[in-house]
Amino acid sequence: MAIAEVATVLDKVTYFRETGYEPHEAQLVAHRSLARHRAMSNGRRWGKTLFGGKEGEVTAFVKNFLGESQRGWIVGPNYIDCEKEFRVLFNSLKTLGVDQVSSKFLSNVDNGNMHITTKWGWDVQCRSAAHPETLVGEGLDWVLLVEAGRLTRTMFTQYIRPSLSDKRGWSLATGVPEIATDRSLLYWAYTRGQDETRPQWQSWKMPSWTNPVVFPGGREDEEILDARDDLTEDEFDRQYGGEFVERAGRVMKEWDDDKHLRALKYNPNLPLYMAVDYGYTNPFVVLWIQVDEHGVVYVIDERRYRMRDTNDVVEDLMATQPQFCEKLVAIYPDPAEPDDTLTMVKKLRKPARLNTGGELKTRLQIIRQKLKCVPDVDAVPYEERQPFIYFDRRRCSDIAWEMREGYRWPEHKSDVRNDTENPMDKDNHGPEALGRFCKGYFEVTGRERKARQRTAKVRR
Repeated sequence: MAIAEVATVLDKVTYFRETGYEPHEAQLVAHRSLARHRAMSNGRRWGKTLFGGKEGEVTAFVKNFLGESQRGWIVGPNYIDCEKEFRVLFNSLKTLGVDQVSSKFLSNVDNGNMHITTKWGWDVQCRSAAHPETLVGEGLDWVLLVEAGRLTRTMFTQYIRPSLSDKRGWSLATGVPEIATDRSLLYWAYTRGQDETRPQWQSWKMPSWTNPVVFPGGREDEEILDARDDLTEDEFDRQYGGEFVERAGRVMKEWDDDKHLRALKYNPNLPLYMAVDYGYTNPFVVLWIQVDEHGVVYVIDERRYRMRDTNDVVEDLMATQPQFCEKLVAIYPDPAEPDDTLTMVKKLRKPARLNTGGELKTRLQIIRQKLKCVPDVDAVPYEERQPFIYFDRRRCSDIAWEMREGYRWPEHKSDVRNDTENPMDKDNHGPEALGRFCKGYFEVTGRERKARQRTAKVRR
């Protein structure tokens, strides 16, 4: 079903006016679009919930090009994320009396029942992207992709897009931007919408201040200015400007559970290394790492300790993981704690590598390069691209959480300390240990590189 064909049967703007909805000018621009796939990178309080709900609502009264009643989904990162858009169309249709001519008219988010089926066959359901198995179904006429900044591109291409093909269904992705990578559905869809060679796609950046109802003062509205004073520049541009920015949200934007988590085990043919981030009240993190001949990194285990000094930690490792301690080739520690490193070296009788310090941004850059999926070319589907670092799915859950969402850039200006280039010093202990290893292992002197190659050959 093409939007242009709907317009010949039902004038959306007239319908909106008759049902009490008066879209502001920026909403009207997107409502009038004839593109099959639309994406909007929204600032907060722009009105995306009302916009999306109304777009879905009008389909209740229009048949598709096959002469059939339409069937649509509202899809969010989690089931509860669909509730706002669903509530818009639910309340509006109830006011029109559609509930009296429906075989199913349910709005219960707690029980997983947000579903309407009219007696003439129009059907809308809410679905969660957290459960991909629920995204497989019959052909769809339309889909609202809400909070699309948190949805993945592969979710759309693998599950949603095929369901839209039979009926030439349309999609609408809206949300506050999260990450500026093709893994993000919103970023990918927005980029496509800006490509003039793709006429089926259209996209917009819709800053908060283009909603004159909430922000009558526009860009200089008092509420906008107050938010600008509180947030970092990047966070303000993201949350209110609808901009895709680099230093906002989570640090490890390249992270993908489907790509980076695997079932790993110790490979006796590869050398074994230990990466350490010292702590006491904060977690004391130990990562066990192997690297193959292609430079692929495998984080096979993770140990965390609290309120334990270095001597106690080493004794516990020797007692619980004696094989790892025996096979260990070298330790990659924080150079700022030489006494703790000396303790580990003496008790484990293994050397500590140098060159694990330097600027934080250098260490983060190495990690992010390893996280990237290659080859990064349009000819290769994203699902077929592979990274250069993997983590054990079962034993590395803490660092996986930090990489996925815990480690973040400052949001408020009060969170910024000495260097605005650095992320927050919080929920970063696993990445800190990993960064020490990556810096020390992949930036080595010629002498160290030759020694490592000889060691690797012996162990293979």
